[in-house]
Amino acid sequence: MSHILLVEDEEHLAIGIKFNLEAEGFQVTTVGDGQAALALLADAEPPIDLVVLDLMLPGMSGYAVCEAIRKQGNDVPVVMLTARTLVEDRIRGFDAGTDVYLQKPFDLEELISIVRNLLARRSRAGRPQPAAETGTAIRTPVYHFGAAEVNFDTWEARFKEQPVRLTNLEMKLLRYLVEHEGVVVSREELLTKVWGLARPPATRTIDTFMLNLRKYFEEDPSRPVHFLSVRGMGYRFVK
Repeated sequence: MSHILLVEDEEHLAIGIKFNLEAEGFQVTTVGDGQAALALLADAEPPIDLVVLDLMLPGMSGYAVCEAIRKQGNDVPVVMLTARTLVEDRIRGFDAGTDVYLQKPFDLEELISIVRNLLARRSRAGRPQPAAETGTAIRTPVYHFGAAEVNFDTWEARFKEQPVRLTNLEMKLLRYLVEHEGVVVSREELLTKVWGLARPPATRTIDTFMLNLRKYFEEDPSRPVHFLSVRGMGYRFVK
């Protein structure tokens, strides 16, 4: 049974989420602030498999909690819940290490689908991955495009000889795009293949991640030459 940590200070919301997750067969532990969440992550038995994290918490924001989790080297999936809608807020959440940024009010079925698929992806993480169904396989772990250099074995990246720190999901997204160089891939395909979501929700998550890749690897992020938008279709990577 997967163990989920729910970090939510609004008691009525925490009760509802906990009830629905437990109805799906998950073990759920609830805390109301960031410090308690970090303490539980360190000592929980059984260990925490996924965190559902509210952004607006007393004393320590969800951003700070997520950053602290990642600084500890913990790659546990994090779903951040927030009423904030600005793209800058989503970018800050992903920069902190959030896997999925879910805006309030949200549909409980969508949250459960995200949780289920993140846990499934985590369970598959250590298994050998099949070759890409389409596109070009990466024949060498070190891949170059423009002024960028990416090592897909060590998960290290550089741009103009300067190190670039990518999250796990950013690296997985970059690899998928590289393996499908020149091919238009839809947001739904990326959510399915990279995020592992069986029923991709309507979300702007992909757009935020693409903004990040442009910021990291484009000479002029406002005029990308590698990470291209295809109106009404999705995205295309060009070396």
